[in-house]
Amino acid sequence: AINLLPTGLLPDGSAPAGTKTIGARTEHLAIEKAVNGHADGVVDWVEHLGDQNHLHVTVGPKKLVTLTDPDTDLGQGDKVVIRYRSPLYFGADGQRLM
Repeated sequence: AINLLPTGLLPDGSAPAGTKTIGARTEHLAIEKAVNGHADGVVDWVEHLGDQNHLHVTVGPKKLVTLTDPDTDLGQGDKVVIRYRSPLYFGADGQRLM
């Protein structure tokens, strides 16, 4: 599934002009434990599903769900830093921006 996030929720400096929504699938997100005090979100829970895990994270007012490795060291309550990796950008009309 794709997470549809508003601009400004996470650092998105490379978003093209006119971006209103950012689409982020698992491959579009880099999530790591926060180590220096700054955090973008908090892990709500890790849902273990055999060979993969669903990672549920709260970022401001939004909830996002992504996949993580079965052997992840992330757990409930962990503060995380989240960065985009080549996400999809959409304008106010819902059309994808290049």
